[in-house]
Amino acid sequence: MRKGAYHLPLRADECSRPTVDRPHAGETPMNEPSHTRFNLASAVYRHAVASPGSPAVVSGSRALSYGELAACAARLAASLAGSRTWRRCEGRLPRVGILASRGVDACVAILGACWAGATYVPIGLKQPAERIAALLRDSALAALVTDDDGAKLLGERVLAASPALVVHAGQAPLAVRAEGVEVVALGALPPEFAGEPAPISAADTAYIIYTSGTTGVPKGVMISAGAARHYLAMITAELGLLAGDRALETCEPSFDFSVHNMFSTWEAGAALHILPASTVMNAVKFIRDGKLTVWNSVPSLAGMLRQVKALAPGSLATLRITVFGGEQLPAATVTAWREAAPHSAIVNLYGPTEATVFCLAQRLGAPLPVTPGRDVIAIGMPLPGNAAAVVDEEGQPLPDDVPGELLIAGRQLADGYLGAQELTAARFPLLDGQRWYRTGDLALRDGMGRFHCLGRIDNQVKVLGYRVELEEIEAHLRTVAGADVVAAVAWPLADGMARGIVGFVGAADVDAGAIIDALRTRLPAYMLPGRVIALAHMPLGSSGKVDRRALRQLLDSAGP
Repeated sequence: MRKGAYHLPLRADECSRPTVDRPHAGETPMNEPSHTRFNLASAVYRHAVASPGSPAVVSGSRALSYGELAACAARLAASLAGSRTWRRCEGRLPRVGILASRGVDACVAILGACWAGATYVPIGLKQPAERIAALLRDSALAALVTDDDGAKLLGERVLAASPALVVHAGQAPLAVRAEGVEVVALGALPPEFAGEPAPISAADTAYIIYTSGTTGVPKGVMISAGAARHYLAMITAELGLLAGDRALETCEPSFDFSVHNMFSTWEAGAALHILPASTVMNAVKFIRDGKLTVWNSVPSLAGMLRQVKALAPGSLATLRITVFGGEQLPAATVTAWREAAPHSAIVNLYGPTEATVFCLAQRLGAPLPVTPGRDVIAIGMPLPGNAAAVVDEEGQPLPDDVPGELLIAGRQLADGYLGAQELTAARFPLLDGQRWYRTGDLALRDGMGRFHCLGRIDNQVKVLGYRVELEEIEAHLRTVAGADVVAAVAWPLADGMARGIVGFVGAADVDAGAIIDALRTRLPAYMLPGRVIALAHMPLGSSGKVDRRALRQLLDSAGP
């Protein structure tokens, strides 16, 4: 072990607190430029050295300090790096799948993969087994790490697509056997010794997040360590996060908002408090009981709390920072939030997964920066290191107040899509020598330089914060319905956001229940149509394609 690194004496039955030395001379902190020494786990290591007893993650009755979290992550890293499957393949880092729901064990799993010098690949649990298996095959993993919830999904289909090593980081006993797959429990591993996180280069892929695809197959967005490093250092400074903060986690690891929630909190040395999915409607009580100071969520959660009249004046008095992102923010939600959290600054963040979480920001003052003709808040101006432009169909810049497609450039752009070079080239074009990402969002810039998002140009929508390609739903709908002409429509809409999906099949009659049941084996719940409607004559546009606008008008006229 290199002199100056700290080692973690790890017992077989628990993750013990590390014995640490001070960082070696010349070590590069996370918020300073470096092209050779970086790891997403670096901040946890740094705080484990400086303040090992400070709280790092809290979930229900479980809590780990920075020292304990570092010990658990390093222990997992040692088991991964010591496996026979651990090697670079075609020059890239090993990839580790994370099959876990939000919680302490998911944090350990993610940090352990990072600590070992791997690319972590979160896999959402609320998906059919066949879809999970497809993602495992597509991502070519060296190992898979599960928590208790993830382990329940290790059925025959999933294990057949799993890598040769599966590590169970959960608390419950695991009884899974599969030919050709080594399944080990993290708690049963013998004592190991591990040093600081493995350094990786800025060009290496830090994580891969899967988003909905147009062909029925999700696409993996590859985010480099350099892009992630810039984002975390930048956003922590922009928001003014402090070591004494207690920040809310409301997202699953497969939603890229979780990257912000976890790693910006740990970058500041603050504590991450995880709101269980089963108690989201008790979020106000959760904030009060934990005296939380930072709120992170999609606006939909705040909207639901408002609907159930949970946002009483002063009910969120401990909050000092509120971060909304992932979908459009209604002005009415902001008004109610200000009364409930009178001491909190409110920041509306915008960004696609392809631009490393968030790339534009709007701090809310008075009067509210409302988008013209709509009851939603502006998405603001580019964050440091980012650029934005509104262009026409030929990629030419448009004047202020003229709608066009929003393009993003800068240090946070993804490397592209896993195994999809043509799609990467199409979505990340070079314009006048600058690499941009075509968001597919319709937007305009006002005379003050603020950007406003007006919705989607293409067939991609946000449903309760999740990004969904309608064409992916249609690909599966076409198969299960046995019909050539189908359509998926985001409906109903409320405050500019989709609340669900309705499917249409070009036929005189269909068994809607059977179709939905078949789709349930192929699609996650948030992509599942709530209704399937047969139309003998589907409305077509001038291009010969199904006219979704006409279908929405049909739904609006018919009512709920």
